[in-house]
Amino acid sequence: MPPPAGATLTLAQARLDALRCNRDIIAARRGVEASQADIQIASQRPNPVLSLGVTNINPHAGIGSGNLRSKTVDSTLRVDQLIETANKGGLRVDAARKASAAAGEVVQAVVAQQSAAAEQAFYDAVVSQERVAVFKEMLALYDRTRQASETRLKAGDVSRADVTKLQLDALRAQSDMRQAMTDHARDKAQLAQAMGVPGTLAGNRLVADWPPLDTPVPQVDPDTLQRRPDVTAAEARLAAAAAARDLARAGRVPDVTVGAQAEHYPVSATNTNGSGNSYGVFLTIPLYVRHSNGGEARRAEVDYYAALDDRNRVLLEAGNEMERLRSQLEAARQSLRQMRDDVLPAAESVAGSAEFAYGKGATGVLDLLDARRALRQTRLDSVSAQGDYAKALSAYRAALQTSTTGTATSSRP
Repeated sequence: MPPPAGATLTLAQARLDALRCNRDIIAARRGVEASQADIQIASQRPNPVLSLGVTNINPHAGIGSGNLRSKTVDSTLRVDQLIETANKGGLRVDAARKASAAAGEVVQAVVAQQSAAAEQAFYDAVVSQERVAVFKEMLALYDRTRQASETRLKAGDVSRADVTKLQLDALRAQSDMRQAMTDHARDKAQLAQAMGVPGTLAGNRLVADWPPLDTPVPQVDPDTLQRRPDVTAAEARLAAAAAARDLARAGRVPDVTVGAQAEHYPVSATNTNGSGNSYGVFLTIPLYVRHSNGGEARRAEVDYYAALDDRNRVLLEAGNEMERLRSQLEAARQSLRQMRDDVLPAAESVAGSAEFAYGKGATGVLDLLDARRALRQTRLDSVSAQGDYAKALSAYRAALQTSTTGTATSSRP
């Protein structure tokens, strides 16, 4: 369910909704449920086969008189049971369990990925919301200046051209604000999609949960890298591929079928050759003349090495990503600190001086407009720097998340 109309939305609420409603997370959890059913399927052994048959029916001689058991036909009751060799049943269960473990690791990887995506979308929407607020503040300043300029125009202190320039700049700011509102509506719709909730969150205001600039973050270490959900998921897939390979190799050993049969062939006036009741046992072994399931074994071997390559790729990309995100976070932190400590105060000071000088008639309208434009752009840049830092911190924290089940142990060739 989406948040109620008019309610505020925090980052924690957006993250919680994503955990409950995100479609990719739900699909991954369904995969775990399916894999658990696969374990039950794999543990089921072959059922025996019951066969009933009637032979030696002679239409010329007839089947004789009496009850069904006295009819002159050869009736057979047979039971066959497939016996799996080479521990195929145990290997099948082991492969299913490891595939289920891999599905569980995939859930954790998907949760980490989708939660991070929801956080990124949340900060994008907050940034666009703050941009709208900057434009609204600047438009309010333009409105106050317009009223003062109209008064000064009547008094002859400013020219009509200066008033017109102020009005044109205010119109540009209005156009920019409309575009910012459109961008904000788009960002909130993307946030709703990342959370998995219906609607576009048009009636909800976002709470700017900006992280502190001095938020401590741990360093990258090999243990964290090995326990990342995407790495443990790749390790679990490799273990599952190894188990499937063992099962495919066992397929080269033929299974056998044993059977027991009871036969009833009564003697009658028309059939003096009946044998009465007789019994028999059977052993059936497939002849691996044309093939011995070598194609299945070869495919499983290829799948194993593909999983091994994928594990190595994920491990390499994870290490590179963590180093890249660490550098990106430090750069975003420095940019935000510089913006807060130096650039924004300087722009506000210059704009304040320009407002004061214009109010006293010491400067022209062009100087005022230049100062306002610089202040507006600086405030927008400050909002973007805050958003970049928050997103960089969120991405780095997501990269440091570890699996709760530990690293899977994979088989080696």
